[in-house]
Amino acid sequence: MLTKSNESIQQTDKSEIVFLVLRISKDSIQKKNVIEFVSKTKSEGKIKNDNQENLSYDNYLTIEVYEKDKRVNTIIMEHPLFKQVEYLDGNTLSSKSVVLDKQEFFIRLQIKGESAQIKVYETLKNTTQKELTTLKL
Repeated sequence: MLTKSNESIQQTDKSEIVFLVLRISKDSIQKKNVIEFVSKTKSEGKIKNDNQENLSYDNYLTIEVYEKDKRVNTIIMEHPLFKQVEYLDGNTLSSKSVVLDKQEFFIRLQIKGESAQIKVYETLKNTTQKELTTLKL
């Protein structure tokens, strides 16, 4: 039979995968991009290690995952508002860069325990990194 203290230990050691859907949009008044929380889904399990070596984006987001005020993971992803689009121009395949005003995107995180939070930073080409938001999971 488990006691309450054993139950709480088991719950905090449980690995969960969290799927977050976020929306990023341009705020023309403040002249910065803003992130809004859309939805969250939790599932028991572990994520296989993602190899993030050799990633190079001109514009990207950095997501730092914190548990009990300690950074436990960092994820770098292509910026959702900046897309490289390929299209057929006559008989030639061409590409161009497109900047969107609003876009939803999702991130998948591995967490343990209940006191997790993320910080989302934005790095744009030839600019310094800016914090966009901090979200409690």
